Amino acid sequence: SLPGKGSGEKLPENLSETMINNFKKLHSKNPEWRKVLSNFYEKPFTLDNHQWLSVEHYYQASKFKNNNQTFYLSFSLESGTELSKDPVMAKGAGGKTGKFKGKLIRPKEVTIDSDFFNKRHKEEMYNSQFAKFSQNPELGKILVCTGRAKLTHFSRGSPPVVFDELMMIRNKLSKTINCE
Repeated sequence: SLPGKGSGEKLPENLSETMINNFKKLHSKNPEWRKVLSNFYEKPFTLDNHQWLSVEHYYQASKFKNNNQTFYLSFSLESGTELSKDPVMAKGAGGKTGKFKGKLIRPKEVTIDSDFFNKRHKEEMYNSQFAKFSQNPELGKILVCTGRAKLTHFSRGSPPVVFDELMMIRNKLSKTINCE
């Protein structure tokens, strides 16, 4: 669907004709543009000297980076694990229960680093999103072409989460990537 027509989306009433046309152009060139912005979108990038299939893989893995290096690396593409190939499984493995489809993926003794949710979680999100969009210029261009849109993430039953990090990355990349 066109920008402003997706689930939970709305365009401001005072939006200029130029901005509306830019959104239409973004959609006509890349109808799957929303998926590209997702942390679950599969496009490899390198961070911390390892390859990751998605931002979700890196973000979930980074919860274990300091105290459980082996488990952290099991999310990386080099590991060749089933976990490294499925972003939804990665979310489960890094989640509260450590389970995916009812099966325990994360061993009980492997716990989230105590410093992760202090401030590091935001840094890890920013670093992984920046790596994804800066190392894959075609994705960076799609991000830049969202213009000044407020980027949010919707989960059923929850209020939208504003993607502040993604908007900061868009601003940074717009200095080197042209939307034309």
